[in-house]
Amino acid sequence: MGPVVSSVDEQLDHVDFYYVDVDKSQDLAQQFGIQSIPSLILIKDGEEVERSVGFAPEEKVAEFAQS
Repeated sequence: MGPVVSSVDEQLDHVDFYYVDVDKSQDLAQQFGIQSIPSLILIKDGEEVERSVGFAPEEKVAEFAQS
């Protein structure tokens, strides 16, 4: 997923992407209920508004980020 997300990140100026290593940040993974990798969580105004689990192609990641 890394290359896909990096590509979308370059295309969208109004969205910030953050990578979290769930092995090193277990508390954060637990806080967000991460049970499968990869997981994308869309947060707006401090609240989770959408979640995507599993691989997604670039088009779907861009669509997800703009929802």
